[in-house]
Amino acid sequence: MTQTTLSRKDRRARAAKAAKYYGIADSAAALTMHEAYEALAAAAGPHAARLAHEVSQAHPANRHPWLVLGTVALDRREAEAATKFFERALLIAPTDPMGLAGLGKARVLKADIFAAIDLFAQAIERGSEDVPMARLYADLMGRLDRSTTAGRNLRKMAERMKTAEIWFITADAFATGESNAEAAPAYEEAARLSPAPIAHRIGLLKAKLFRQNYRGLIVGADALLAEADLPPAHRDEIVTLRMAALRACGETERALETLSHRFEDPAQFQRVLGFSGNCHLDREDFRAARIAFREALHLVDGGGLWVRRAYGTFLMGEGDFAAGAPYYAGRQPDANRRRIPYENSEPERLATRDRLFLVDEQGIGDQLALLPIIGRAPLPAGAKVTFVGEARMKPLIERSGLGIAFAETTKVDKMGVAPEEMIFVGDLVRYLTVEALAARPLGGYLNADPVQVEMTRARYREMAQGRPIVGVAWHSSDAITGAHRSLALETMLRALPEGALVVNLQYGDREAELAQAARSRPDLTLFHDAAIDQFADLDGFAAQIMALDRVVSIDNTTAHLCGALGHPDTHVLIPKGAACMWYWGRQGSPDRWYGNLQLHRQAQLGDWSGPLSEIAAL
Repeated sequence: MTQTTLSRKDRRARAAKAAKYYGIADSAAALTMHEAYEALAAAAGPHAARLAHEVSQAHPANRHPWLVLGTVALDRREAEAATKFFERALLIAPTDPMGLAGLGKARVLKADIFAAIDLFAQAIERGSEDVPMARLYADLMGRLDRSTTAGRNLRKMAERMKTAEIWFITADAFATGESNAEAAPAYEEAARLSPAPIAHRIGLLKAKLFRQNYRGLIVGADALLAEADLPPAHRDEIVTLRMAALRACGETERALETLSHRFEDPAQFQRVLGFSGNCHLDREDFRAARIAFREALHLVDGGGLWVRRAYGTFLMGEGDFAAGAPYYAGRQPDANRRRIPYENSEPERLATRDRLFLVDEQGIGDQLALLPIIGRAPLPAGAKVTFVGEARMKPLIERSGLGIAFAETTKVDKMGVAPEEMIFVGDLVRYLTVEALAARPLGGYLNADPVQVEMTRARYREMAQGRPIVGVAWHSSDAITGAHRSLALETMLRALPEGALVVNLQYGDREAELAQAARSRPDLTLFHDAAIDQFADLDGFAAQIMALDRVVSIDNTTAHLCGALGHPDTHVLIPKGAACMWYWGRQGSPDRWYGNLQLHRQAQLGDWSGPLSEIAAL
């Protein structure tokens, strides 16, 4: 019903409602403002602008006409005008979500990406339900390698809006950021709210991959692939997911059969070639792996982040750091490289720096492995080095033997740092050689809080009453390599000394696993120390590790922290094949990286009996 066909009574009621909603006492102006929003929704931009302009002249202190004018300017891609209108609205209402989102979009038009994503995050925090903005925010954050942060912000929006669309955007953000444990429930919620779309059904397959339900993924993929009307792009993606699951199940030959599929999407075929390289690594066919990675690298212009990183780490796993480092440099998105070029880490440039900021990347384990390489970089004497990372790293960095300072990621933009003063911490690998690692490994540079160590050790010794105190970590949640790196806790317990006090070093809720494992070894005392949060309190975690007689761990953050601390009796279970991370090389124990870890390597893919027998014999 139009304004002209409303009865006088209805018009008065509508005017009163509009006046209250828009905060305009003048009922005629309030109705005009309402008509402007209706015109905006109907894509009648010129009409909306005329109506909003009329209201802005009579009520310049009201935010709504400026919001409409800003939106119309955005539609016309008039960045300056949109900026002016939205800034005017935010002067009146600084926390208005539409104004924050609109100003963010205007910043995108002006190529001011970092200001834009900050404004989008504020808009989400203030209650925005702008789905196109959410998509844009997720895309921009992905280009900056900040997808996990985007996912956590978008999850607030999804919980508020409760729509499948925003849950799916959230899930994709988490998946892009490799935050698999957070991506899985988001995909599942999107499919619960709207189960029919093929993208949501594929999302459920991804959730199964992330939850390491590989058999369930294969069954689900086969069911979808049996549908005749499946679009080719979706079919390619499902085939790729199925290959990843087959490889994770140890079915290498069936996984390699995926190469016979006729792909229409080059990006999916590239990923399959990369997976085939991993399959060849599982079979220790290093020549075939090299060929597969190189073929994947050259299939798509620029190679792609994933395959460049994969080939770089393959070469460095072989010990060829000089050849691998330039490929590994390609792990960062172009947007990040425009901000922090790889060239910033060149020796000629570092030699002129009186201060340097090492920017964090990847996970905590990778950061712990990469940080000490700074001691090999050709910086001038007296150069001040600052590590930029998460707040939970602060006490460990400030107490380390590296002689570097710490700054939180969220605060570094206010420190007046020039772009040429920053490098990503992973770019330091260019300064490694196998010979240098053999002569001087990288471990033992962190120092746990001695007071916390003694307090924790005293508590454990009182519980142990002279028995060995052994810490254990047994599970990785990584969707691709986690199954190869993990084992059941009760299996790991077979290698532990009789009567030991066994301290859980695995973060998260592990109560059920601990209870089940305890029944397999009643002579052991399994203990979860509720006073220490291994995820949030890294300083407390470090003290806990140094309070232990021995640590037995899979390859995860626990192992890297033990190496960085120089723990004297740590034993790490290393899988065979592609899941063996490049830090450890292809053979040998103790490890080449830290120098203090004992590596126990599988002889056969998926068989932990040999490594566990070695540990049991200690």
